[in-house]
Amino acid sequence: MLQLLAAIAIALVPFVVVAGLLVVAERVQRRRERVTARQVSITDAIHQELGAVVAPTVEKSAWGPWRVVIPVRFEDPSFASDVLAVAHRALAGSAAPFQIVLVPQAARGRH
Repeated sequence: MLQLLAAIAIALVPFVVVAGLLVVAERVQRRRERVTARQVSITDAIHQELGAVVAPTVEKSAWGPWRVVIPVRFEDPSFASDVLAVAHRALAGSAAPFQIVLVPQAARGRH
């Protein structure tokens, strides 16, 4: 009897492992979709109000807050302020904590 139970348990292990891996893959995919959706909503909000001036990126660590990285021209404080205000409004309805990080925008090369 004990041998039969052991044989059944051993036979079920591959199915349990595969099911577990599928659950993990689904969670990872849902997390990616949430990050992409948040990034698109912030980008759309900025583009709607200011035009296609910046391309923010969104990151989500496992236990940390959402992190929005926005490249801005620091030479123009009003531009940085406008972008920050739009991004903040886009995130204001969120219950999750977030950080907005401004980084220097790469200089445009002249051709």
